[in-house]
Amino acid sequence: MARIAPAALSLALMSNGCTPPDTSVVLDNEYPASATRPLVVYRAYWQAVSFDSPVPPGSSSAAEPTVPASANTAYAVLAPGWDPKSSTAPSSFIVLQSEAGFSVQLDGTLYIRVDDTTFIGNCAAGRFLTQSQADFITSLVFPTLFAGKHYDAATCTTTPMGDGAKR
Repeated sequence: MARIAPAALSLALMSNGCTPPDTSVVLDNEYPASATRPLVVYRAYWQAVSFDSPVPPGSSSAAEPTVPASANTAYAVLAPGWDPKSSTAPSSFIVLQSEAGFSVQLDGTLYIRVDDTTFIGNCAAGRFLTQSQADFITSLVFPTLFAGKHYDAATCTTTPMGDGAKR
């Protein structure tokens, strides 16, 4: 059976007067805004969607277009106590990984809830990543953000790597 590319399918549907499918994903920051050090979702990634705009606690990202997908792990980087309106970058991070994968059907919207019940990695909540999980996330998912830095999963701290330091 021949496969039809998504763009060709959308064009064919529009030329026939049909509305193309609208499949999207939204990131919901479910951490409380009233916390002493609010947890801002600084960056996140799911399947092939990168969330590059910070999402303050109690807020949601804009809907990002995606394609239907089976369950995929989501990743997030929190910036504790950081003000998204600040002109300076955050000074500390918390790296998270979803406990289960998220999926979305054709013409559906996936809502990824970021909190300590759906993600692991927040040391303050006692939900730790292994160091190998943290290394995977910092090296392969968010390499630019963690370039020249080492993230310690046991303490949720980021330190600069010295000359000759190994990751």
